[in-house]
Amino acid sequence: MMVSPDTLKRFETTDYIIDDDPPLVMHIGERNDSIRALFASFSVETGAFMTAWNPGSEAAPIDDNYARQADLLTEIEALRLNYFVGRGIHPDGDWQEDSYLILGISQEDADRIGHLFGQAAYVWLSNSGVPELRLLAD
Repeated sequence: MMVSPDTLKRFETTDYIIDDDPPLVMHIGERNDSIRALFASFSVETGAFMTAWNPGSEAAPIDDNYARQADLLTEIEALRLNYFVGRGIHPDGDWQEDSYLILGISQEDADRIGHLFGQAAYVWLSNSGVPELRLLAD
């Protein structure tokens, strides 16, 4: 899937928020020691911050987005992985997507799920604590 330069810039500047107490905020390319601590507490080395909203980076009806997000949760539960609810919010305030931080997922499974839900990209995490934008090719 081709990602426009504008869309890529939006992905790179989005606040990726994990609903915890307190909430954890991630930024692409910026080390996050709270993520490292979270991974250590669950004894995992990888994770993916993913959504099923707005396939192809095109705005979709809200009811469709919620239905796809429920299907994404079914996929996560089928893998028997722990997860946190979250959301991606662009700082300009005009874009938000519900998301999940999926703990312990393999990159192969994350790629498969991303393709399944028509996503252009997702946030990949290793135990380095540095969120990386992973673009998905067709």
